[in-house]
Order: sequence, then C-alpha cells, then structure tokens
Amino acid sequence: MATKATKKKFTYNPTTAIVASMVIGFVVGAVVGEPMSNVKFIGDIFFRLIQMGIVPFVMCTIIEAVGGLTAKDLSDVGLKGIVWFAASSVLASAFGIMCTLVFKPGAGLAGSALVQNATTTAEASNVTLQDTLTGFFSTNIVNSMGAGAMVPCIVFAIALGLSCSAWRQTHDNKCLVYDTCVQVAALLLSIIRGVMTIAPIGIFCYVAAMIGTLGVEVLVPLLKYLLVLGGAVLVFMLIWIAVVCLRCRFSPVRLVKKMWRMSVMALSTTSSAVTLPVEMEDAKELLGLRDDIADLVLPLGMPLNSNGASIHLAVTALTIAEIYGVTFGTAQLVSLTVICTLLSLANAVAPGADIVSLTMIVPQLGLPLDSIGIFAGLSYPVGAIRTILNVNSDVYCALMVAADYEDGIDRAKFDADL
Repeated sequence: MATKATKKKFTYNPTTAIVASMVIGFVVGAVVGEPMSNVKFIGDIFFRLIQMGIVPFVMCTIIEAVGGLTAKDLSDVGLKGIVWFAASSVLASAFGIMCTLVFKPGAGLAGSALVQNATTTAEASNVTLQDTLTGFFSTNIVNSMGAGAMVPCIVFAIALGLSCSAWRQTHDNKCLVYDTCVQVAALLLSIIRGVMTIAPIGIFCYVAAMIGTLGVEVLVPLLKYLLVLGGAVLVFMLIWIAVVCLRCRFSPVRLVKKMWRMSVMALSTTSSAVTLPVEMEDAKELLGLRDDIADLVLPLGMPLNSNGASIHLAVTALTIAEIYGVTFGTAQLVSLTVICTLLSLANAVAPGADIVSLTMIVPQLGLPLDSIGIFAGLSYPVGAIRTILNVNSDVYCALMVAADYEDGIDRAKFDADL
C-alpha cells in the first residue's frame, strides 16, 4: 500500500531572514547605488520604533532587578559586574593599541587623495575625566531620558530600585512603583518583539541605503585599517570565548551557536540599544543565565562595558597618528589606553556613534579634527564591527559573574538543543 509523502513544513527563522536581508541589502546597494538612498527612511522608521521605548525599558528592567534584590545581593552581583566591565574595557583598549603598533594600518596613507581631501564639519568635544564623571549624574531625569543619555538614566534607575527594595522590605514586599515598573517593562518588551517582526525589511533598507550612498569604493583605501580593526575585535572575542568556556565549563561551539541571534542583530543594526532585548532574552532562555543577573548586569553593561568601542577608539586614534607621522611614547600610550576606556563610557548606543566618539578623542591627542573626515564613510562597517563585541562582551561579563553562584547558570537550558 502506497503511502503519501509528507511535505516538510516551512519554518520561518527570523535570524536567517535578518542575515539574508543584510547580504541582499549590501548587494543591491552596491549595484543600484545612489537611488537606494530613497529607501533609507524605512530603515530609520524601524530604528525609531525600536529606540522609542529603549530608555524606559532599560530603566524599568533595572528598577525591577535592583528592587527585587537585597542590599547584599546588589553589592555582590553589581560590583562583580562593574569589575569585569572595567577590566575587560582596559584590556580591550590595550589590545587595540598593540595590534595597531604591530600592523601599522595608517602607514603610507599620508599622500593619498582620501587623506588630502578629508574635511569634516564636526566640532571638537573636549571631554575631561571630571566632565565624564559629572555626566553620570542628571540634573533633570526627564531631560536625560529625552536626550537618550543612558548612564544618568541608569544611575537614577538604580537609586529608585534601591528605594523600592527598602520600601518592600518594610511593607510586606508590596510597592506600587515597583509593580508598575515590572508591568511596564513587560509591555515595552511586547512592543519591541512586535517591531522585530519587520526587522528584515528595516535592515535591508538601512544597509542598501548606506552602501548605495557611500559606495563600496570608499572601503578600498582603508581596507587595511578595517582588517586590523576587525581582526583585533575577532581575536579579542575569541580570547573572551576561551576564558568564559574554561570558567563556566561550556562548549565553545555551543556558546557561539546560542549567541548567534544576538550577534547577527548587533552586526546588522550596529546598535547595542536595539540589540538589548534580544540579548537579554537569549541570555536567559538559551544560555541559562539567572534572571536577576541578566536583568541587572546586561542593561548596566550597555553603556558601561564597550569593549568594541574601546578597541575602535584605540585603533583609530593610533591610525590617525601614523597617517600624520605622530609617534607616542610609553607614557602617552598608557594615557591613551585610559582615555579610550573612559570615552567608551560616554559612547552613544545608536548607529553613527563612532563619529561622536572621534570628536572627543582626536583633539585631546593634538591631531587635526579634519582627520575624522577620513573615516566618515565607514560608519556602517565600523559600527557593525565594534557593536558585536560591545554586545557579546556584556554577556561574557554576566556569565563570569554567574559562574560564582551555584544556581547562576541553568545548565539544562544551555545544554538543550536549539
């Protein structure tokens, strides 16, 4: 008796769709060229739909995480996370400097047309250590939320979370503000998930417009710079993976697979803020990271732990110095490591953040501001390179914190097949 062949049911994979849209967008942008700039507004709408709720989502998530912990829990988990953030960012800056000194991506570019014709309308941003630290605290939290200033918003959220925690401990675990923030965070996450259904369309339009407007030819003169930057990020990420796998007793292949979706989101959107909801969901459900650790450490890491930004600032600053024949001594290189680390804290979490970062560091090194124009066309590839490490290193730090606790990682979730 003949049996009917069963057809394999098609399953939509959003991650595959995003990768495909990014690749197709690159090809279409390169082939069609300038006319693709007309669809950029669709990509801009997608990013705005995601970003419109990111600040309150992060704040409510932190309030929920902090408000649900005791003072001892917060000091334990939070301080460990901050220590890992600081150590990894300093090491990332130093590693970027080492790679640039070895491979010298700026050598030989001084006489090129790209450098000779470089101009920029950017204005210098002289940011001191005092300015950076003062900027952590808001004079008006509503203004800070409107400006998207994540660090002062997070400081306020931690303060409110501590107040909620103290209130709950003296009022039978009841706090209306805390409960409201929990519900608001859940509702905002629902909105973000809904918007993510159109991610392939938004990302295609954004990538196609970027490549179509800038042209692939802009990459050629700075190919060595991109290779050094990308290579430094890749090697640093491999070192991170090795450290995490040894500490947490993970399979590196399984770790990479479980972090694949957030990595693709980081590459395609070039925004840590846009990637955060996916990052938090996968860290909990796929990696088995304990909820309270993920809810506290990952949002904190978005502005406070930018390994990719640290490497980018170090590599770019030294590349500019090489182009103009400026050399730095040991003391200056140590100072540059510290500067890159500190400025990564003031780094924006949206596309185009690389130009903002350069306006801060270039004047402090005595380099010409017009040199920023050399890299003006590289916002998308540079943003993609640095964002994937920014996002992934947040998860690595959270896993290192979780490894200190017996129930910090749910092994069953991590070992489960995708």
